[in-house]
Amino acid sequence: MPREPRALIVVRLSSETETSTSLERQAKECAAYCSQRGWQVVGMAEDFGSASRSTPWQRPQLSSWLGDRAPEFDIIVVWRLDRLVRKVGDLHDLIVWARDHGGKAIVSVTEPFDLTHPSGEAMASIIASFAQMESHAASERVTSMRQHLLVTPRWGGGSPPYGYRTYEKEKGRYLEVNPVTAPVVREAARRVMAGESINAICKDFENRDVPSPADSYGRRRVERDFVWHPVTLKKILSSPALCGFKTRNEPVPGKKYQRKVLVRDERGQPVRMADPIMDEEMWGKLQGALAAAAVSTSKPASPRTPFLGVIKCGGCGKNLQLHITKKKRKDGSERITSKIRCLSRIDSPACKGYVFIPVEEITGPVTRMILSAIGDKPVTKRVYIQGKETTERLAAVEASINYHVAQLLPGGIYDSEALRAKGEKALAGLRSEVEQLQALGENGQDRWEYVETGMTFAEQWQGKDPGSVTNDLVQAGITVECHPEERGGHVLRLPEDLRRRIAGAPGRPQHRVATVPPTRPSTTATTLST
Repeated sequence: MPREPRALIVVRLSSETETSTSLERQAKECAAYCSQRGWQVVGMAEDFGSASRSTPWQRPQLSSWLGDRAPEFDIIVVWRLDRLVRKVGDLHDLIVWARDHGGKAIVSVTEPFDLTHPSGEAMASIIASFAQMESHAASERVTSMRQHLLVTPRWGGGSPPYGYRTYEKEKGRYLEVNPVTAPVVREAARRVMAGESINAICKDFENRDVPSPADSYGRRRVERDFVWHPVTLKKILSSPALCGFKTRNEPVPGKKYQRKVLVRDERGQPVRMADPIMDEEMWGKLQGALAAAAVSTSKPASPRTPFLGVIKCGGCGKNLQLHITKKKRKDGSERITSKIRCLSRIDSPACKGYVFIPVEEITGPVTRMILSAIGDKPVTKRVYIQGKETTERLAAVEASINYHVAQLLPGGIYDSEALRAKGEKALAGLRSEVEQLQALGENGQDRWEYVETGMTFAEQWQGKDPGSVTNDLVQAGITVECHPEERGGHVLRLPEDLRRRIAGAPGRPQHRVATVPPTRPSTTATTLST
């Protein structure tokens, strides 16, 4: 008899409110829907707290089902479509994914559509469009509320600027000068204007156990000390919030960080949120002192450690890293020495602290070792294969065999010399098909398979930059234990699950990751003297 369709129930809730539909209710109604249609529920993807804007491939539980566990179900069942996607583009991606992974169906319990038909896809797109509009409208409401609060003295939420604290008034939160931390800000400002460096001030605060910003914000959830960082102190002293003005973050063009700028009302005046910690004149002088003391903290790009994350210390297993030292000679010239060494402390009892010459003892030997082990192995990609449903076909063939056997008996349609040979031939063909179906085994089910791309690893890496090759090796879990020559040389470690680790889980449609098949069924160790 045909196999029952296997259903995956998908539920999502961004946050628990009085008007929201609980995960329990979503799951209960979806399960009842499946039971009415005779579908077997094989699992549930339950994501609480996932943002509505996140894609199905970004949700913790659902992403697992869309990856390695895709062969385990035939239908995705949701209470409403917006519990699955909120954007039309995400819905399109999911429909393509379902079509490419065995023709899976997507069903909504409370909305009338069936994604196995073109009309159903159109209906789903319309529903997703309204869900996207609803999400956008909610986002606009939140943005509008924040913009309204931004131009009022009321505090919009979050940690207050250092030197202030919040208090409640008229069902809202407002700021006032903090009598504990405001004197710390004033002291730091006076010392900077007197010419003292921010680093020295931070060290002094540490020695005096002055509460850091993280301490004052109540973030001490673990038993450890939060330290004063010069960058943090400089941001505090640079903020116009010290004058009692409200600020907002503004992106810096061409940079990844943001800066604090004044919030202004409709007349163009700064919005005051609290009494000032210092007046505007003092704050202006402070900014001048900060600018005069500023020095460039940018450093030239350091050379990248070859095979970083791949090469490990044979003594303790930590990463090896490139170290460059510069020393001036008596004649004024510079002597530059490059070494690759263990991160352990020199003369540590846990490790001897191996040191290697970069090219002669690391780059050259490791490259030859890796290419020798896997360079000629074919690169593969992981693809989804739709099974042939051998169970259903086996049942049909066996029923046909029983029928033909009965018809070969006296009184059957083959009970004659002329037709007996025809019946026996048909029976032989059916028995041969049974043997073929039984030989398929797991190949008759939906599954992932690894298909060769026609290239070897050496061919794929040809012309690639070292960083890309290193990323491939790190993703595959390949490591090299590095030992000096007198201790036996380097040892290459290939993990047992090499193929799966380098292929990774599939993401959106058309996304494939190159993989190298395992060379042996267990972890392999290859030794090569440096």
